[in-house]
Amino acid sequence: MHTSEPAFHERSGPNVSVGAPYTGAFQIESNMMDGKLYPAVIEQKGGTKTYSAAFQRGSEFAQGWKSVLQQNYGKATVTCSCSGTGNKRLSIRCRADADTYHLARFPGTGPHHATDCVYWHADPASSGLGAYQQGVVHETDDGEWRIRLRHGLQRRTPGQADDEDAPAQAAQPSPGGRGAKQPSMKLLGLLHFVWTQAGFNRWSPKMAGKRNLGIVHHHLLDASNSILTGRNRLSRFLLVATPQANSAQAKHNRSTAEAASKQSRRLVVIAPLARHQEKAEGGATLPIASFHGIPHLAVTPLIWSDLNQRFGAELNAWRKGARTIAVFQTDVPDLVNGIMRAAVLDIALMRVTSEWIPVDSTYEAQAADWLVAQGRRFEKPLRFDADSEHTFPDFWLADAGRDFPMEVWGRSDPDYLRHRADKVQYYDAKYDVGGWWSWDASVGQAFPALPAVSSPYR
Repeated sequence: MHTSEPAFHERSGPNVSVGAPYTGAFQIESNMMDGKLYPAVIEQKGGTKTYSAAFQRGSEFAQGWKSVLQQNYGKATVTCSCSGTGNKRLSIRCRADADTYHLARFPGTGPHHATDCVYWHADPASSGLGAYQQGVVHETDDGEWRIRLRHGLQRRTPGQADDEDAPAQAAQPSPGGRGAKQPSMKLLGLLHFVWTQAGFNRWSPKMAGKRNLGIVHHHLLDASNSILTGRNRLSRFLLVATPQANSAQAKHNRSTAEAASKQSRRLVVIAPLARHQEKAEGGATLPIASFHGIPHLAVTPLIWSDLNQRFGAELNAWRKGARTIAVFQTDVPDLVNGIMRAAVLDIALMRVTSEWIPVDSTYEAQAADWLVAQGRRFEKPLRFDADSEHTFPDFWLADAGRDFPMEVWGRSDPDYLRHRADKVQYYDAKYDVGGWWSWDASVGQAFPALPAVSSPYR
């Protein structure tokens, strides 16, 4: 049953092609995700020239910028002029099939850019993204991502392995002894990856009033177009909820589902859960909001049982009215009596705030809302598929001039207190005593003071 309710990716510069000057998509992303394009410095034997952001992205300069990239392709050293430290080299990329040129950061250099830079990407070690074995998440030379999913998205003939199915492997211990390295990405990890690439785990005051479901749809699909799984882009399999029935977004959902039905492709569906109704629990579906263009999703009792075991906290938050995002992996959809239907193979849930920032608890939601109200920049590092032994904070404050972890203590049971003591020791050793922030919500403590804004970006 669908229920109606009222109603961010790897960074590369704008593409430039003859006869198809760059339009507003880059500006949408820059304004929405707070990604700023800085001047590019191009160095050749003949000298050094600097090209402004306006020249790189302005449609009136498209032909000239393409000519610059074309002339320097494979010959020049290109550097981003943002305020980040370290290796900020960029490479000129060519897509011969589309006659386009663009700049892309070198693989692994995202953390070296300023956090407001369009080429910035968080250090994988600062979140659960660092908990995968080598090769599970791979940044390509073309500025895209290749991921290894646990279960493939292309259904094969009997006896043939799924296209992307990872071989069965045990998780391996991390070299530092903190948590196991995962051999593949599961469904929750995929949701966290797409959400992170779209930038919705980050917040800046510039984003106030600019986030809604239509924007979420746009940026999730945009991010998925730069994510490769098996032989395909994730965008070929992805449907995202949209608030309007007759919109281009809804039509895109329908056409993607129809193509999946014809070509034996499974689907990945990302949608908010509809407002909770007790009669919906345990039923033949998990009701989603803004379902336009999405097939009817059939859920078995076994799926419900698994959902209650793995996502009890998220289900409880949903029951209490919290916005909750579901990601579904379905089997190949079928047209039955004029209705597109798909059997759900797996579900994962993620709680988010009213600003679409992921949180793990009510206390985290309160802290995130408070940070938004304080006008601060911050990031929520997501867990992906990391186990509890991997240590990273609940939030990173991004405007304190350096890496500044934030922890929300929400319980007082003995096991939790032991884990808390370990984290305190870890943070004190790595960031110094007083070099990080914590809030003990379990005893009703008021929010402690934040460090002053010492720079706009971490």
